[in-house]
Amino acid sequence: MRDEVRRDDATPSSAVTAWTVGLLCVSVVACGVIAGGLLHETEPELTTAPPTSTRVTSSPVHTPTYRTPEVVYPVAIPGCDQVEPAADGGLTGWVATSESSYDDPDFPWLSGPKAGAMSAAARAALPAAVTVDWASVDRSLVFQPILGEPDDPFGGVTRATASVHRGERAGSLALSVRADGWPLPPCRAGGLDERRTLPEATVDLHDTWSETDGVRTLSRSATAYFADGGTVSAYATDAADHDARPTGAVPFERDELVALVTAPGLRASAPVPPGTPAPPESCGFPGDDSDPVSEAEARRLGAVLAAVPLDGHVLDRPLTDLRPRGYGDGGVCQVVRVDTGELSSRLTVSISRGEPAQTADPRDGTTVRTLPDGSVVETRENAYTTWPSTGSRSENSRTVTVTRPSGTRIRLSSTAAEPAQPLPFDQLEAIALTPGLEVAS
Repeated sequence: MRDEVRRDDATPSSAVTAWTVGLLCVSVVACGVIAGGLLHETEPELTTAPPTSTRVTSSPVHTPTYRTPEVVYPVAIPGCDQVEPAADGGLTGWVATSESSYDDPDFPWLSGPKAGAMSAAARAALPAAVTVDWASVDRSLVFQPILGEPDDPFGGVTRATASVHRGERAGSLALSVRADGWPLPPCRAGGLDERRTLPEATVDLHDTWSETDGVRTLSRSATAYFADGGTVSAYATDAADHDARPTGAVPFERDELVALVTAPGLRASAPVPPGTPAPPESCGFPGDDSDPVSEAEARRLGAVLAAVPLDGHVLDRPLTDLRPRGYGDGGVCQVVRVDTGELSSRLTVSISRGEPAQTADPRDGTTVRTLPDGSVVETRENAYTTWPSTGSRSENSRTVTVTRPSGTRIRLSSTAAEPAQPLPFDQLEAIALTPGLEVAS
């Protein structure tokens, strides 16, 4: 199965940023009134009291309010010889239906090393005063695999997002890169407020805001259109994430966003420096719910893992970069590739705290035993078939989970596509039981 991206517009709207749209959901709760009376026969000499009724007053229904600036037309826009009226916007969304990969033959320009080179170029192009927050891989300004089909006008995009800080100013940054972007669009009212023609690209800039229930979020965007058809977009706001309170100032100046989207290493056509590694993979175990682990504690745990011997195996990166797990479920994790000659496997290490130990379930092949110190060890082996874009393949996985009496849970999962084999259970268990891997309370 391929990843699918569904968009309902064929061309970008000038009323919104290049690829960001606010979606509003309104929930309406209906309240009813129930009246009840009790009827019964009475004796003739008795007087029947009138039936009583209960009045229920419905609570007022809250309807979220959403506002954006009014579009003024006609208007003069610096850098534009002619300005057209605003175009109608539309709601936009995407849905991923399977695991995506850099190794997609439909988009040969984006390999793992290419994504790694672009991620490094993005970090290098940031202003010195801007700091990327410690977060999961997919929120650490790492370009992700492409979602969508080649014939989808909104497909073919790789994105990188992050929460950032600049002194007291917190915000978010999202980058997108296409190899075959849209042609230079006309200047439209409400879609940009400056166009710069540079030797290497034409850059459209736009400052705007959106307001939900009276809370205003500021945004600033820049999109570079290159002669080879590629595009690079940057979108920054004054809110670190969708739940954060806006700080009132976007952490990037206009010139800084222009420098970012025109950085040579970010272009789809830029060559990849020899020896560039692929970026780290996202990781997490959906359904787990762990207490948070601090960055300092994650670094200490990574140092413990780095000292674990893996005789006969070569890792593509040291086990020192534990990051918050995806899915917002707490804990930290890391994914590495393990090579043994020509064959390789994928090792995921996850450390969390505050999760209950499982019980044995013969239906999924889980075995559970308790060690003398009270630690609970779970083992499970699975075989399954996946359908990446290159065709079906058979994979095997082995998982060892150790839950300490303190509440720390260490989970190691090794996955390999045939004919390679996952790491053996005894090796996974030896790593999980390494002294010092417990999360400090």
